[in-house]
Order: sequence, then C-alpha cells, then structure tokens
Amino acid sequence: MKYGRKWFGVKDGLPRLYLHEKNERRVRWAIRTITFTGIALSVVSLPWYYSLLCAASLVGLDFFLEKTLFYYSSLYVGTLMENYDPDEWMATIVISHGEPTDPKSKMIVGLAFRTENYANRFFETLHGFNSSNDYRQKDLMLTFVIDEDMYFVYLYARPDKSSVTAFKESVEEKSKFEKYGKEHFMLMMQMVICKGFETTRNFAIGMFLDNNPPGKEFMLAPYVFDPDKGPIPIEDAEPIVMTDYKAKIASDLDKTDYEYFHWHKVIDRTSVGADV
Repeated sequence: MKYGRKWFGVKDGLPRLYLHEKNERRVRWAIRTITFTGIALSVVSLPWYYSLLCAASLVGLDFFLEKTLFYYSSLYVGTLMENYDPDEWMATIVISHGEPTDPKSKMIVGLAFRTENYANRFFETLHGFNSSNDYRQKDLMLTFVIDEDMYFVYLYARPDKSSVTAFKESVEEKSKFEKYGKEHFMLMMQMVICKGFETTRNFAIGMFLDNNPPGKEFMLAPYVFDPDKGPIPIEDAEPIVMTDYKAKIASDLDKTDYEYFHWHKVIDRTSVGADV
C-alpha cells in the first residue's frame, strides 16, 4: 500500500511531474513564459554555441512541463466515533472455554469498558468498520503491537474495503468526461483506534497469541468492568466472530504495516504510552 502522493516520477521512460489540477494554470503560464523567452533570445546576438545551449535547454524544459501529469482528488470518510474517550477502555481480557492449550478450546478477546453505554457505542463503531451483515469479520482489522513492558491494541477498517473501491470507481465514472486525461487520487480519512496496556505478570494476550494462531476462530466481545465483580459481558452489543489478526514486536514494524506510521509518528515519538 502506498501512502501520500508523489510529485515526481518516471512514466514510459520519461521524467514526469505529478501536480494537482489546481496548478494547471500555473504550468500553462510557465510554458508560455518559456516560449516568450525563447523568442526574445532569438533576437539577441550570442555566440552560436550559447544560442544552441539556451535553445536546447528551453526546448527540454518546455517538453518536461508539457508532459506534466495532472490529477484530481476526492475524499472518502470512513466510520468515525463521536466523543472517543480512551479512558473508558479499561482492559483487554482473554477468556478460554476449555484448556488454552487444547486446539478445540474457544477463546474470547474481551474489551472491558467503564460504562455499558460507551461499550455499546464502541462496538457500533467496530461494526461500522467491519461492514458485515452476519457479525463475522470482514473488514475489521485487529493488531497487537508488543513493546517491552507494554502492548498496544489496534482496531481499524481494512483500507481496501469494498466500499472504498466502490466510492473510487463512482467518482471516476462521474468525472470521466470532465476530468478526461487526468488521474484520480483518492484521499481517505478513517479512524484508527489504539490503546496501550501494561504487560503484567498474568499477560493474557501472550496466552492468546501462543494458543490461538491467526486462522483459528475467536470472539471479539464487549464487557463492562465492575470493580467488585470484574468484567461482565454486555448483552445488547453484538460481538464479532474473528478469524484473523496480526501480532508484531514494535521493532519489527516496517512500512508495509498500516500501524508503522502511527507508531513512529505518535507513540514512539511522543512516548504517550497507555494514554494514546
């Protein structure tokens, strides 16, 4: 996956500028200025080799600007959660139905919240990420990033989900005549939820990672945290049947990982820890 738009590149063996269509008029005026400069220099008496060098340089620059590739942009806005409060998410728990080491055991990764109302809203957002009608994992991504004495839970929508592709194709279809000859560059804004927790002596996520490899079904479910009784399952919010997740040591993240940029621009740089 590529992030951001390049402004210079090579296409068909030739160097090209990539500019937003708002710069199209400026490029046209630059080309006109080059043409006028070439005409002006033609009436100036210069040694032939200087004249040749200036003419060749102006022709090359004119050709380069003529081949500028212009693009237009659109903005896709994914599911967002209003009034997100990381302090409401108190813990991540793991429950095993059966011995954890038993391949037939069924596991639950529980997200425990301070209040039931917030838990319901949180899982409504996750279902919006997921875009599934049967409460099974489709577009929801879950990642565990482990770093020394903390681990971080990432939740976000798959960047290439079908609704994103449909939006991109719809914009291009509507603009195919008006924007003929230009490339479409789609911007996307979506929410990435990340919460950090300490790796205590009873590292439940470690037990989960050891016994529930990607591909083995598990449940992502909401809980409310009662100070006296501990985590209590919430009946009103639908859990999500998951079959996939990703787990990485923080130092192993690279630019192919969606989490890489958030980690290095927010967590690693600011050291905000569990308050992220």
